[in-house]
Amino acid sequence: MGVDEVFIGYPYLVSQDDGNEYNTNVWWFNKIIKWLGDVLEEYGIRLHVINEYGTSKQCSICNANHENGRIKRGLYICPVTGIEINADLNAARNIAKRAGYETLMPKKILSFIITTNGVKPLTPKEGETTKTPKINPTSPR
Repeated sequence: MGVDEVFIGYPYLVSQDDGNEYNTNVWWFNKIIKWLGDVLEEYGIRLHVINEYGTSKQCSICNANHENGRIKRGLYICPVTGIEINADLNAARNIAKRAGYETLMPKKILSFIITTNGVKPLTPKEGETTKTPKINPTSPR
């Protein structure tokens, strides 16, 4: 598919080697990362681990740290520009910047829903519907 690198955020203050049934980190981060690295290596894909500390507070739009930028779970609003962005997308853009990539602000972020017949837009374009389409049994797949 053309993928040659994968970047993953390193969860700050999460137990790396000693998960157990009494904490939420039963799957040890290092164990999963080593496993993922081995699988990716089989396909010739490099794995990079990026420290994600502060990526939720840093604005990916103006690059400033805003203590109150994350309004609620899932929403980040830049107090300087007023632009609203999904909080996870904001953090992912910051991780990409730390990895050395230039991130562009998308004009519009669409939401999708997964149905039995594929992925459908939640905000339909003109003439499209979010309902599961009927399949014509005579059409080739």
